[in-house]
Order: sequence, then structure tokens, then C-alpha cells
Amino acid sequence: MKNIILGICLLSSSFVCGQNRLLDTALVSASRLNTNLQSSNRNVQVIEGDEIANAPANTVAELLDFVVGIDARQRGMFGTQTDLSIRGGTFEQVLVLINGVRLNDAQTGHHLMNLPVQKSDIERIEVLLGGGSYIFGGNAFSGAINIITKNASEDKASVKAKAGSFNAYQASFSQQLVGEKHQTRLSISSSGSEGFKHNTDFNQTNLYGESIIQLDAKQLNLSGGYTWQNFGAQNFYSDNFPEQYEKTRTLFVNAGLKSGNQVRVDRQVYWRRNWDEFQLYREGPDFYQYTNGLFIKGSDTAASFYTGHNYHRSDVAGGKVEAEFSTAWGKTSLGGEYRYEEVVSNNLGEALEAPIPINGKRGAYNLGASRHSISFSGQQYKKIGRFDLSAALMVNYTTPYKPGFYPALTAGYNINRNHKLYGSFNRSFRLPSYTDLYYRLGGAEGSKDLRPENALNYELGYKFLSEKHFFNVSLYRRQGTDIIDWIKACDTCNLVASNTSTVNFNGVDMNYRIKGTGFQKRLRMDFLEVGYSFSITDDEDPEYESLYVFDFLRHKAVIRSQHSLLKGLKLSYSCSYQQRNGSYTDASKGELIEFPSVFLVDAQLLYTWRNFGFSLSGQNLLNKTYYDRGNVELPGAWLWAGIEVSL
Repeated sequence: MKNIILGICLLSSSFVCGQNRLLDTALVSASRLNTNLQSSNRNVQVIEGDEIANAPANTVAELLDFVVGIDARQRGMFGTQTDLSIRGGTFEQVLVLINGVRLNDAQTGHHLMNLPVQKSDIERIEVLLGGGSYIFGGNAFSGAINIITKNASEDKASVKAKAGSFNAYQASFSQQLVGEKHQTRLSISSSGSEGFKHNTDFNQTNLYGESIIQLDAKQLNLSGGYTWQNFGAQNFYSDNFPEQYEKTRTLFVNAGLKSGNQVRVDRQVYWRRNWDEFQLYREGPDFYQYTNGLFIKGSDTAASFYTGHNYHRSDVAGGKVEAEFSTAWGKTSLGGEYRYEEVVSNNLGEALEAPIPINGKRGAYNLGASRHSISFSGQQYKKIGRFDLSAALMVNYTTPYKPGFYPALTAGYNINRNHKLYGSFNRSFRLPSYTDLYYRLGGAEGSKDLRPENALNYELGYKFLSEKHFFNVSLYRRQGTDIIDWIKACDTCNLVASNTSTVNFNGVDMNYRIKGTGFQKRLRMDFLEVGYSFSITDDEDPEYESLYVFDFLRHKAVIRSQHSLLKGLKLSYSCSYQQRNGSYTDASKGELIEFPSVFLVDAQLLYTWRNFGFSLSGQNLLNKTYYDRGNVELPGAWLWAGIEVSL
């Protein structure tokens, strides 16, 4: 290990270094304290605004699919449902935030990416690889993704329209308004498609607004969004009932107040509500019809246990206060947060005192559950000579579980201005979702006795930063206890949610990025990024059939680049090689099949002239047949053409 690090240092030291912009890149995802890429002692990947705007991707989910360390497992077109995994973790072990506000769903992690923002709303995305409970609390078990939105900079409106394969479309409008004491941004977008095969159609609408208001020495931040989507869910959750369908609605609002110079105080209150309608048998024309209490399609009748669709409404609300100040002992951060989580459902929870009618639906919410959570945290950062040292502790109590203590220690040694060695240790946790606790339908059984998951996270890394170069490599180990998985102990058994005791992950993340210099200028290359990640568990052959824990990306290699070919003409492309661990039973053949490796290529050609933009883009250009989840086929080559007008 010593020789490897020494070799990397010698190689990196040959780079030409100048005034450094990356060194001062502000981060909000590596610590509770204000920090930057150089002073951070964690592995944080950053996708910048220009890259986001020009990337050959339509959604946040598609953007994340080309980040090292992330497994964005899409089930449908346009990211209609995407399960995120970081460093081999499950989709329940990742936290997504917008501007630092947690958006996890208490019902299930499947709704984590129900985001109201569109790609053009985003300033940058920060990805924290590894446990972050001491920063963000629960669900930042294996990592966290923080989406930072744009601030309005001028009075401006923008209209975009795109059309593509499978009768797909996307249309959006955004408006910026800037006044003497406010900056406001509003956006709306709509997209849809008939689908690339049977029961893969979708439609989606997003609304998002944000305003920053100056109140003398204080700053008020208001934001909110609403996303609405319906999608065919062919084979999404069960191969026994392939014609599934889902409708989700998500509402999110947040208010924050910042003040102070010597002591900086940030106060926030937030609320997120998600409505979910899941149809195990899709109801509608050419599908099942509801007749006399039965779901009938031609000569086929739904299973006798299926008397109606699943309806869920989940709420997450809370408030937090954080204060940061500096003394002779360094930088200090103190904070506290209260959260309330609730679900009402006709499938999840305990019996309610009285059913709650559901507007426009045949069913009613007659079950429910709730829990309260309170946490206190503190972090201390001190720079001593060439060392950056940090210690943190979060204490969390969530009903009905025992209090938990989540410490963290990080240390970095600055070899010089550009080279740094770092290491970290922290403890992270994840609470069971209400699906884990209560779901019972179609051969799956939740367990009310589940305990929270816990993990000890270790990381050792090296980074190099200069004006044009960024290189990072880190080795990690995650020792997980009471890991929650859905398992089958025999061929005829039901799937049961269980704490599967200890599951340990080991791996490496590596990425190198260079901005246009030397030979790249001759190729008109704005940037080039190459990355690789590898994950492995101590035990990949359990005595039971695992639905989630051992189904992860073992190898992932990524190349991303952007070229300025001519004045106003840019070419962006992303290439990804993925090799997935695990296997699945082919629904048509009944055979056990290992996930095949896949090589994906996406590209976009964008031409801008004055206030107009024209684009041609393609996804999966090699027309690969592949699966992120067993029996859930993803589309082949998918082509788009679009136009943008700015006013």
C-alpha cells in the first residue's frame, strides 16, 4: 500500500500546477462544517453545472448512472423508477437531499428518486461515498447524494422541447426573476412515452420553485416542488404478476433562515408527502377491468387474494437548527433536529381507529404507523500544521428503538498544496422502512420485529488537486450488522424481511479528471474523466436466497468527456462498463441466469446560436439488451432531437 501511494504521488507530481480553482470548490456534503475539496477528508464526487447541462441525459437518475461508486438501477424509461446504491449498499441505504434537506421516504426507498427538479434546475451534484449518518442522520448508511439547485442570476425565461424514439417527448419552461432583495426561479416540465414494449409507457410532470429573499442581515430561502408520474411497471416487483402499474405523487416544501457572521445559524423546516397507488394487476383499457369485485382480463381473473389496489400516503416533516463558529480550537458545529414520519395505507401498519377515505378511489386507508425522531450532533475541525483533523458525534433516538450513538473521526495529511493523504472512520445507521415492517401480499412478508441496520465504515485515500487535474483513490471497508434483506430459505418459502446479521463490503473507488490542457486542447476537449470502482463482500454464498443485499455492481468503469468542436458546437459522451454480482431466475425459461456484463454509450451533440440551442442525443447507442433488475428489460438505442429558446 505504501509503494502504491508513493508511486501515485510521484506520477501526480509531474503535472503542471497553477492557480487552483478546484481547491476552493465549496462542498456542503463532506462535513457539517463549511469546507472544500482540499480540506475534506472524505471521498466526494462532484458533477458541475456545465457538465450537467451538456450531458447526454434527460433526468437526474440518468446523470448518476455515470458516477463512479453509484449503481443507478433503472426499472423503466426516463428514470420512472430508479433504485440507487452506493458502494454495494441496497436502495434503502442511500440518502438523497435537495440543498441539504433530506428527502427519504418512510414507506420505501423505491420512492427516493421522486424528485421535483429537472436537469436544468441543478447547479451541481455532490456524491458522498461512504457512511454519513454523523452529517445527515439516518439512511445515509452507505452514502448520500446532495442536489444543489441554481440561484436566479438575471431576468430570463427558457423554453425547451424534445422528441424521441418510442413516441417520447419532453417539454419544459423555466423563469428567473431577480429583484433588489430577491432571486426567484420557477420551472415546469412534462415528459412521456408510449413505451418501448408492452406496459412500459409513462408520463411525468414536475413543478419546482425557489426564492432567496434578503431580510437585512438574514437570508430567507423558500423552495417547493411537486412531481406526478404514472408508469407501466412490467415485472417490476414480481415475475408472477407481470402486468403491474404504479401512480405516485410527491409534494415537497422547505423554508430556511440563515443569519450571523461570527456565529452562523441555519434554521430549516420541511415537509414531504408521497402518495402511492400500486396495481399488482393493471386496471384499464386492454388490461384488467374491475367487475363485481373481481379484476378480469378476457378469460383471466386476478388471484383470489387480490381484492383491490395498494394505496399509501407517507409524510416526513421536521425542523433543524445548526450553528457554526470559530475559536482558537478551530471550527465548531452544533445542531439538533426533530423528525416525524407517518404512513397511512390499506396494506402497511396497524389498524386505525377509523378508515380515511381516499378521494376518487375505491379503497380507504385503514392501517397506519408513525414514529418520532430526535437527534443532536456536534463536530470539531482543527488544522494543525499539515494535518486536518475532525471529530464528530450524533446521538439519535427514534421511537420505538433504543438511542444510537454515531461517532466519526477523519484525518488528512497535506503532503503539499496539491497532494493529500486522508482517512476516516464513522458509524452509520438505517431505520427499517414501513414496507420492511408491514408489507404482506403476493408471497412477501414484512417483520415488525426488525432492528435498525448499523455499520462501521473505514476509508483510506489519496487525492491530488491542481488547476487542471483531479485524482482520487480510496480503499474502504463497511462492516454491517443487523442488515435488512428480503430472503427465502427454501424454494417454496415466502420472501421474508429479516435482519441477516453481518454483511461486510470491501472495495476501491478511483477517478481521474483533467480539464483541457496539452493534447486535449488539440482535441478541443473541455474535460476528460476516467473512473473505476470495485466492490466485494466477505460472504457471497449465503445459505438463503437474497433479494437485495448480494445483488450489487462488482465492477464499474466510466469514461466521460466533452469537446468544443466548433464555435457553439459541443459533443458530450459517457461510456460505462458494468459487471453485476448475483443472478436471477428467467421468468420465461425458469432458468437461473447470472447478470451479464454490459457496455453502454450515451452521447449528445449540442449547437447554440444566439438565444437558440439545438440538440441531437442518443442513449444506449450500441443497442444493448440489458437488465438492472432481473426480468426488467431496459430500452435499446434511444434517439432524441430538441430545441431550446432563451428570452
